[in-house]
Amino acid sequence: MKKAKYDPKEKLTTTIDAEILNKARKKCEEKHLTIAGVLENFLSFFTNPWVYCFSCGEKFYVNEGQLCPKCGWIKCPKCGSCRCGLDDKIAEAIFHMRRVYEDLLSGRVKG
Repeated sequence: MKKAKYDPKEKLTTTIDAEILNKARKKCEEKHLTIAGVLENFLSFFTNPWVYCFSCGEKFYVNEGQLCPKCGWIKCPKCGSCRCGLDDKIAEAIFHMRRVYEDLLSGRVKG
């Protein structure tokens, strides 16, 4: 008799706005994704977020970086870059992109 393979996945039941769910299903279909996969990826990111260094492009987990005491941005663990070396216009663009990320994680993005 074969031993049953352990499946670490767990069933999730939730309620989502029907219009949002229908749009998500269509978008997932276009991108050949599943709703479950999208939710799993989001929850993985939500619990242990990562970013890409704007200077060297290295992906790193937010908890791996140290905050720069001068500018308050997370320093890249690989190259040490932070806000200190950026032109103001570039820093402003990065800041606004970060706001999108924070809105998404906090639930402030509405369809």
